[in-house]
Amino acid sequence: MWNVIILKIIGIMIVILVFLLMILIFTKLKIDCTYKFEPKEQWATIQIKALFGLFRYRIKIPSEKINRQKLQADHEDKEMNGMVQETDNEDGLSSLAPIKQLLPHLQELYKILKSFLKKLQIIQFEWKSAIGTGDAASSAIACGAGWALKGNVIGVISHYFTLKVYPDMQITPVFNHIASQTYLRCMIQIRIGHAILAGMKLLKYWRQVSEAYADYKTMQTESKREDQSI
Repeated sequence: MWNVIILKIIGIMIVILVFLLMILIFTKLKIDCTYKFEPKEQWATIQIKALFGLFRYRIKIPSEKINRQKLQADHEDKEMNGMVQETDNEDGLSSLAPIKQLLPHLQELYKILKSFLKKLQIIQFEWKSAIGTGDAASSAIACGAGWALKGNVIGVISHYFTLKVYPDMQITPVFNHIASQTYLRCMIQIRIGHAILAGMKLLKYWRQVSEAYADYKTMQTESKREDQSI
């Protein structure tokens, strides 16, 4: 009697778990990214929604943090340039050996990332800018260059992502004074199941790369031992 009741309870729990798992897999995850740039202020926000809005998470990056990150990146670039200048040609060639060993795996990584990016659906894209140089002729040229840049960016986005809406893009020319303003908003959605599948593929890929690198290190160690014995 009790065994039958326990089995029924376990069966009901399994059905509920499978049902919840199916809901989770087919639930759409929405990521709303906003960036605003002005000469005196810039900020960015990232808002994540899931489970029909029951789960919400918002990140706001103020202008102070953005500027700090840029300064840190510039400082790191300078340090890296100094390190590269100090490295001789022999060390540079030897450092490329592991990369050459892992090159065959990069194609697999590209396929995984390309397949995942195509699952990302852009459901809103808004990019508005204002450009001015203080001179009418140069402002017009700058606006033309801005349109060319935006067209190229949209071309890349439509190639790698799934663009579900027509992009709302504007460039306002300012002729009487210097101006540089940008407002960018992009909303992306993806099914959680697709994200989980991509994560599993990346995990499998990482294991393959780790094994290949470990084999390379083993071969390198054995080669050094043979050279020393000779």
